[in-house]
Amino acid sequence: MGGGSEGPEPKTHPTWGGLEDPAALVFDCDGTLVDTMGGFYVADKQTCEEFDMTMSKKQFYDLAGVPIRRIFEILAEEQGKTPDLDAMAARCKELADEIMSQGPELIHPVVAIARDAKAKGLPIAVASSGVKPTVTGHLRGHGILDLFDAVVTCEDVKHGKPAPDLYLLAAEKLGVDPKRCTAYEDAELGMQSAKAAGMAVVDVRLLDGYPTDEYKNTDV
Repeated sequence: MGGGSEGPEPKTHPTWGGLEDPAALVFDCDGTLVDTMGGFYVADKQTCEEFDMTMSKKQFYDLAGVPIRRIFEILAEEQGKTPDLDAMAARCKELADEIMSQGPELIHPVVAIARDAKAKGLPIAVASSGVKPTVTGHLRGHGILDLFDAVVTCEDVKHGKPAPDLYLLAAEKLGVDPKRCTAYEDAELGMQSAKAAGMAVVDVRLLDGYPTDEYKNTDV
């Protein structure tokens, strides 16, 4: 565990995912640093409906962490459809930008961990399946973009989550061994990605103060 109880560490500060002394921390963005999942569900579902497809809440959370174009490709294959996937991805971004035009809220217990790590001099990065303008826009809008030493997104790698590429690239940009990193994730496939990269993983949904347990309510 990361030391004793002395000092001003926030109540919600977790262990380092089992690491005694991590060399760096790597954070997912959507659903981890910023509370975008509700808005993305509405945008994804509406996009599917506009292209004569369906998406359930369970499918949304099961596929959380996968790049959006690939999500639509998976659903299209399951439903026997052949939509224009690039057009779907563009429409979904348009809808998400409209829905979240005021900006999503920060997920404060996770941001507190990032701030604490920065104060301790630990290198920190973001590894997100989102597109770079959206990810950096959300972080910049809340004044936390400069916390991070590197931001890697889906455009930077050949294979998105659950492949390890994003987390491996984040560790490379930080100049650290991925086996000495702790990753923070809210999605099962994202956790698989980080573990495949050799990182310890913290499920942020279990932190005190995490804003929703909606991911548990996915029967429909």
